[in-house]
Amino acid sequence: GLWPNALIINRKVFRNLRNVEQIVDRLKYQGFVDVRPQMVTRAAMAACFDLDYVIVADCPKDSAAEGQDTTIANIWSDEYAMVCRVATTQDIREPCIGRTFHWGEDGSQIGGLIESYRDESVRSDVVRVRHDVDEVVLYVEAGHLLSNVTTI
Repeated sequence: GLWPNALIINRKVFRNLRNVEQIVDRLKYQGFVDVRPQMVTRAAMAACFDLDYVIVADCPKDSAAEGQDTTIANIWSDEYAMVCRVATTQDIREPCIGRTFHWGEDGSQIGGLIESYRDESVRSDVVRVRHDVDEVVLYVEAGHLLSNVTTI
């Protein structure tokens, strides 16, 4: 089997975990001097859980159906956390939960290629970003989804 090296949670769960008494106590015993909630970092939390990474999924998404008004939601629910094995190298043979693949044949660059030009037919500047990626789950066995985790 594979030992997990990461915990994935959203911002609300991260903020709540920083206030859990058992976590604060463990951080104190590990030598962290300032354990005020705002001072507890992802790295400190990872050390507390004996993991390499705590990943905070902190981006919004439009959850509305196509053609409907925009509805902003978190990409990761307050109710879920995942312990998993994430890649630590570029070696495609390394077992991990998944990878992001980048396709650069059309000029796309990692991080995105930004192009802009003037279009007088609409009297506007057009800004276009080329960023061609695909996220792929490789080994579902390398992760475990925990539900009903909201703390406090």
